[in-house]
Amino acid sequence: MKVFISWSGSRSKDLANALRQWLPMVLQYVEPWVSDKDISAGERWAQAIAGELESANFGIICITPENINSEWILFESGALSKSMLDGKVIPLLFGLELSDLSGPLSQFQAQKVEQAGIMEVVRAINKVAEKPASQQIVDQLVPTLWPQLQETLSKIPAIAPSEKHKRPSHEILEELVTGVRGISSRIRDFDPETTDKERNIRRRKTRLHPSLIKEIGFISSEIDDKPTILLFLSGVLREDFPWLSEILTESYREIRFSGPDEIETSFNRLRHMVMHLTHHPVMRELSGYSKESMMLAEELPMILDMAFSSLLDRNTPRRMVNTLAKGK
Repeated sequence: MKVFISWSGSRSKDLANALRQWLPMVLQYVEPWVSDKDISAGERWAQAIAGELESANFGIICITPENINSEWILFESGALSKSMLDGKVIPLLFGLELSDLSGPLSQFQAQKVEQAGIMEVVRAINKVAEKPASQQIVDQLVPTLWPQLQETLSKIPAIAPSEKHKRPSHEILEELVTGVRGISSRIRDFDPETTDKERNIRRRKTRLHPSLIKEIGFISSEIDDKPTILLFLSGVLREDFPWLSEILTESYREIRFSGPDEIETSFNRLRHMVMHLTHHPVMRELSGYSKESMMLAEELPMILDMAFSSLLDRNTPRRMVNTLAKGK
């Protein structure tokens, strides 16, 4: 059983590596996957991590005070939620309280890095395993082995050391999307018939659970003054609509440092483009006649409206928001 452990930043990476060493001691069937590469390592790494996201059975997102607003964490959480049912993605909070979690990450059932929280993580993994371990054994092993994990975690610096300059996260996100699209194109050139079969199998595996669309809409109305929901949606859509995922990522880059007037202009352009694309007759063909994919595509304009009405409300005078609402 493959467990994808997401990290961003030095302390988060230390936590991820500690879990990689510790989890198989409790659940021997677990195969943790943690990238040893820095997020600026390049396209080949981006393609590899996309493949690991696809094949993971469970996801752990290592959250620290330094990365709680990380663009990369938001993207991976969106990608993980797209391919996993409720309860298969857990944000693990290191040096944070549950009340500190907000935005897209708040849709997940988070746990703290403490014995009780780690116990819940192990139980959640074991619950979805094909051949789970005895619950009695799990309940005995976690308290027994917890001191070993605790000792490792105690050696992680309380404050992240200064890091070398890294490429902006939005460039990495764009690179990842491009890499995924390149992989798909090359595979189609090999054997179209085989690829169609594999695509259908993957779609059955990564169906959107019914509550996801509603959760995204709710979360989008509570985000801060940055359009972070675009990154989350980009991760969710990257498999079924890679071209739309890239548009959302590019829009985030354009909007995040814009003033009120630029935000309004960029949003109207994005909304018009999304409305045109999602209602075009060719959309159903591009989505492979997936009911779940079409449902999300139909809901996307509404989700964007909720996110940006809140964003504009905080960045423009009230009268501008009212004018925009009347024009919709």
